[in-house]
Amino acid sequence: MQNDSDRFFVLTGGPGSGKTTLIEALRAQGFATAPEAGRGIIRDQTAIGGPALPWQDRALFAELMLSWELRSW
Repeated sequence: MQNDSDRFFVLTGGPGSGKTTLIEALRAQGFATAPEAGRGIIRDQTAIGGPALPWQDRALFAELMLSWELRSW
């Protein structure tokens, strides 16, 4: 029998489709969630005036996304 704590779900969708809203609602209900790498990187890079933004330097943004996800693992 599978334990519910062994299951995970991946949410995907286009911009403005409600992914973050759903994740925040699930978190409020006590579900474990993980922060979205892209949103965090954009927030951090904007705060420091950094170049690693998807509309400025896609390669650098992708490198930071990979690094973020590897650290999360």
